[in-house]
Amino acid sequence: MKGLTKFVTVLAKVLEIFSWVGSALSAVSLVVIAIGKTALLRYLSDIEVSSDLSVGGFSIDVSVVDPARLVRVYVIIFVVAVLVCLLMAMIFRNIYLIFKTAEGQTKFSKGRTPFQPDIVRMVREIGIFSLAIPVVELIMSIIARLVIGHEVAEVAVSVDMTSIFFGLVVLCLSQFFAYGAQLQEDMEGLV
Repeated sequence: MKGLTKFVTVLAKVLEIFSWVGSALSAVSLVVIAIGKTALLRYLSDIEVSSDLSVGGFSIDVSVVDPARLVRVYVIIFVVAVLVCLLMAMIFRNIYLIFKTAEGQTKFSKGRTPFQPDIVRMVREIGIFSLAIPVVELIMSIIARLVIGHEVAEVAVSVDMTSIFFGLVVLCLSQFFAYGAQLQEDMEGLV
């Protein structure tokens, strides 16, 4: 069990770092688009673009002739990438901190037990962040349809029921952890 805990802790930290890097690179791409918009427009006017851009369950099938609209497509894709990567980074950060806190290795840890208020909060946040990902994708698909236009690009959102189910299950688990934390607090009050 100790080996599995160590593996999951390391994996969560690695995935957290990758998610932060993905978010940062997407944000840098947005800045590059903003700074070099005229050069990008010149480049895009010289080529024919027809592709499918996707981030998670959010995708835009582009058959754009107008380079200005194509720049808007890239902006929307990178905004979605920033938001989704940020949410994923927070999920992996919380997973990492849950294992470290349960082992008593964080400054806010209250012993070596999984039933702590901070762990309850982090489990609840994982559920909320998991539910937020498809919501962000859905909202951005509506914005994309308004900004780009449905006649130029097909915007599709695949709302993955698995992520919604996962988020709801984690929220339910947070209630059990809250109950366990309350029982442990009551038991410590008796001693």
